[in-house]
Amino acid sequence: MRIALFTTCLAEALAPRALKATVLVLEHVLEHVLEHEGVTVELPAAQTCCGQPMLSNGLPADAAILARRMCEIFAPYNAVVTPSGSCCSVVREKYEALFARGSADHKAVVALAAKTFELIEFLETQLKIDPATLRGKTPSAAPITCHDACHLRGIHRHGSTAPYLTRACCGDVRELPDAAQCCGFGGMFSTQFPEVSTALGEEKLAHVASTGAATLVASDTGCAAHLAGLAHRKNVALRVISPAEALAESLGLLETGAPNGGNPGAPNGGNPGAPNGGNPGAPNGGNPGAPNGGKP
Repeated sequence: MRIALFTTCLAEALAPRALKATVLVLEHVLEHVLEHEGVTVELPAAQTCCGQPMLSNGLPADAAILARRMCEIFAPYNAVVTPSGSCCSVVREKYEALFARGSADHKAVVALAAKTFELIEFLETQLKIDPATLRGKTPSAAPITCHDACHLRGIHRHGSTAPYLTRACCGDVRELPDAAQCCGFGGMFSTQFPEVSTALGEEKLAHVASTGAATLVASDTGCAAHLAGLAHRKNVALRVISPAEALAESLGLLETGAPNGGNPGAPNGGNPGAPNGGNPGAPNGGNPGAPNGGKP
């Protein structure tokens, strides 16, 4: 079995620690929990943008080019796993509508969608990992709270992160008030309506503060970057990490970082210099290494 890491542009640019944590958690599970031999976690170096920025801007033809490329790159793999809920939902929900039903391209995107998963979903529904088996030797008692990206609703995973991390004893997981509300990021929404985006983000930060947690686990890099950037600019000592990082830290695979400005797990290390606190409205969808936003 070959598992491919779907990195996403934003995670490559802003949250490499989340990608590292994803690989570490998968390798730990395969070696120490399932004891599977011959299963590899691989990083296809040719991958670029999945096309989400193009879809958000009403450019389906450009998105279709990238969808075809994604199908080609990930064709050899049995499963495609990503720490990004929104990019996962694009592959699962949006690709199929880009091509005529019954065409070779349509069949290819349907096949890709069927094997693409967000990390927690993959652990829970595909590998059938009981989170109790992921408990570290000294479970953390530090308070954390979780924000699930709106896009997770489309793949029926919204609200799934907190229960899984709770059972894995990743900390004192506290319920986030009004958890269903958007954080204000919304991809290109944050560049087109920055005032609304900021207001929603500030409200989300207030809800986080009300829990008493100093660590926020966000299931999408865009949400994480948006909220980490806002927190930094407001001098709020909030550590924003991914579910993969929460699991990796609990298992002792990664050291626990410090709040913003010094935490390598925070997008841009808490650097407010990223547009809108880490927004894909930056050139190339936030990925400086992908020409034309990852378009081949």
